[in-house]
Amino acid sequence: MPAQKDPNKRAEWIKKSSDKLHGKPKSEEHRRKIREAQLGKIVAEETGKRISEARTGIPLSEEHRRKIRETKIGKHPSGESRRKISEAQK
Repeated sequence: MPAQKDPNKRAEWIKKSSDKLHGKPKSEEHRRKIREAQLGKIVAEETGKRISEARTGIPLSEEHRRKIRETKIGKHPSGESRRKISEAQK
């Protein structure tokens, strides 16, 4: 029968390994792979609300605002979307 593994030792090893890599710069390829792994990931509604609340009130840079504006140029909401917006504002 194999010996029981000590969960405290494992947790300590994980923490030690994590601390070694903390703050280490990642290559562009590594960052791209992380991004691809996270794309399309759906978070729980509660998590989404927490993220939204945390970011509320944080001012956007002028460049960020310009980029958002550029993506919306030429796009118009559908009739259904306009109706939903109208209902939400009542």
